[in-house]
Amino acid sequence: MATVTHIDIARARRSRRVLFIGNPTRYKEVSHWAMVKQWMVVHGLEPVRKIDGPALCAIVTEDVLDGIGSPQDALTVQHAREQGIPVISVHDSTQIWQATARVRASIARAGGGAHSSPHHQGA
Repeated sequence: MATVTHIDIARARRSRRVLFIGNPTRYKEVSHWAMVKQWMVVHGLEPVRKIDGPALCAIVTEDVLDGIGSPQDALTVQHAREQGIPVISVHDSTQIWQATARVRASIARAGGGAHSSPHHQGA
Protein backbone atom coordinates (compact mmCIF):
# COMPACT_ATOMS: atom_id res chain seq x y z
CA MET A 1 0.00 0.00 0.00
CA ALA A 2 1.32 3.43 -0.96
CA THR A 3 1.98 6.01 1.71
CA VAL A 4 -0.31 9.03 1.55
CA THR A 5 1.40 12.21 2.72
CA HIS A 6 -0.14 15.35 4.18
CA ILE A 7 0.81 17.09 0.93
CA ASP A 8 -1.14 14.50 -1.09
CA ILE A 9 -4.20 15.04 1.12
CA ALA A 10 -3.89 18.82 0.81
CA ARG A 11 -3.70 18.57 -2.99
CA ALA A 12 -6.75 16.31 -3.07
CA ARG A 13 -8.74 18.73 -0.91
CA ARG A 14 -8.00 21.53 -3.41
CA SER A 15 -8.69 19.40 -6.47
CA ARG A 16 -11.70 20.14 -8.66
CA ARG A 17 -11.74 16.56 -9.90
CA VAL A 18 -14.47 14.19 -8.71
CA LEU A 19 -14.04 10.52 -9.54
CA PHE A 20 -17.14 8.61 -10.66
CA ILE A 21 -16.94 4.82 -10.22
CA GLY A 22 -19.42 2.27 -11.52
CA ASN A 23 -22.19 2.08 -14.06
CA PRO A 24 -25.66 2.75 -12.68
CA THR A 25 -28.30 0.29 -13.86
CA ARG A 26 -31.54 1.11 -12.05
CA TYR A 27 -33.59 3.96 -13.54
CA LYS A 28 -33.59 6.04 -10.35
CA GLU A 29 -29.85 5.63 -9.95
CA VAL A 30 -29.15 6.46 -13.62
CA SER A 31 -31.09 9.73 -13.37
CA HIS A 32 -29.54 10.63 -10.00
CA TRP A 33 -26.04 9.83 -11.37
CA ALA A 34 -26.65 12.23 -14.28
CA MET A 35 -27.99 14.95 -11.97
CA VAL A 36 -24.97 14.68 -9.64
CA LYS A 37 -22.56 14.90 -12.59
CA GLN A 38 -24.41 17.94 -13.95
CA TRP A 39 -24.41 19.57 -10.50
CA MET A 40 -20.62 19.03 -10.31
CA VAL A 41 -20.04 20.76 -13.65
CA VAL A 42 -22.35 23.68 -12.80
CA HIS A 43 -20.37 24.25 -9.60
CA GLY A 44 -17.00 24.25 -11.36
CA LEU A 45 -15.97 20.68 -10.52
CA GLU A 46 -14.69 18.16 -13.05
CA PRO A 47 -16.23 14.67 -13.16
CA VAL A 48 -13.64 12.05 -14.18
CA ARG A 49 -13.72 8.28 -14.66
CA LYS A 50 -10.02 7.47 -14.08
CA ILE A 51 -7.93 8.05 -10.98
CA ASP A 52 -4.79 9.56 -12.49
CA GLY A 53 -4.17 12.43 -10.10
CA PRO A 54 -5.58 14.10 -7.01
CA ALA A 55 -9.35 13.79 -6.61
CA LEU A 56 -11.62 15.56 -4.16
CA CYS A 57 -13.87 12.54 -3.62
CA ALA A 58 -15.23 9.45 -5.38
CA ILE A 59 -18.92 9.03 -6.17
CA VAL A 60 -19.95 5.39 -6.52
CA THR A 61 -23.02 3.34 -7.42
CA GLU A 62 -24.80 1.19 -4.86
CA ASP A 63 -23.61 -1.97 -6.67
CA VAL A 64 -20.01 -0.90 -6.24
CA LEU A 65 -20.58 -0.16 -2.54
CA ASP A 66 -22.26 -3.56 -2.16
CA GLY A 67 -19.26 -5.28 -3.75
CA ILE A 68 -21.14 -6.49 -6.82
CA GLY A 69 -19.61 -4.09 -9.35
CA SER A 70 -16.87 -5.03 -11.80
CA PRO A 71 -13.44 -6.15 -10.59
CA GLN A 72 -12.01 -2.94 -12.13
CA ASP A 73 -14.47 -0.84 -10.11
CA ALA A 74 -13.44 -2.69 -6.92
CA LEU A 75 -9.76 -1.98 -7.66
CA THR A 76 -10.50 1.68 -8.34
CA VAL A 77 -12.38 1.99 -5.01
CA GLN A 78 -9.52 0.27 -3.20
CA HIS A 79 -6.99 2.61 -4.83
CA ALA A 80 -9.12 5.66 -3.97
CA ARG A 81 -9.35 4.59 -0.33
CA GLU A 82 -5.59 3.97 -0.22
CA GLN A 83 -5.12 7.55 -1.46
CA GLY A 84 -7.38 8.88 1.29
CA ILE A 85 -10.12 9.88 -1.16
CA PRO A 86 -13.58 9.81 0.46
CA VAL A 87 -15.82 7.23 -1.26
CA ILE A 88 -19.45 8.38 -1.27
CA SER A 89 -22.68 6.82 -2.51
CA VAL A 90 -24.28 8.68 -5.42
CA HIS A 91 -27.40 8.92 -3.24
CA ASP A 92 -25.67 10.55 -0.24
CA SER A 93 -26.27 14.19 -1.15
CA THR A 94 -25.29 15.43 2.32
CA GLN A 95 -21.84 13.82 2.16
CA ILE A 96 -21.31 14.99 -1.43
CA TRP A 97 -22.23 18.54 -0.38
CA GLN A 98 -19.86 18.42 2.61
CA ALA A 99 -16.96 16.85 0.69
CA THR A 100 -17.11 19.52 -2.02
CA ALA A 101 -17.97 22.56 0.12
CA ARG A 102 -14.47 23.98 0.56
CA VAL A 103 -13.59 23.76 -3.14
CA ARG A 104 -16.97 25.11 -4.26
CA ALA A 105 -16.51 28.09 -1.91
CA SER A 106 -13.02 28.69 -3.27
CA ILE A 107 -14.31 28.55 -6.85
CA ALA A 108 -17.14 30.96 -5.98
CA ARG A 109 -14.69 33.42 -4.34
CA ALA A 110 -12.50 33.29 -7.43
CA GLY A 111 -15.51 33.89 -9.67
CA GLY A 112 -15.05 30.55 -11.41
CA GLY A 113 -18.49 29.05 -10.90
CA ALA A 114 -21.17 28.12 -13.38
CA HIS A 115 -20.22 30.77 -15.92
CA SER A 116 -16.56 29.82 -16.30
CA SER A 117 -15.18 27.49 -18.93
CA PRO A 118 -15.26 23.84 -17.83
CA HIS A 119 -11.75 23.45 -19.28
CA HIS A 120 -10.20 26.28 -17.25
CA GLN A 121 -7.16 24.96 -15.36
CA GLY A 122 -6.37 28.07 -13.32
CA ALA A 123 -2.91 29.38 -12.45
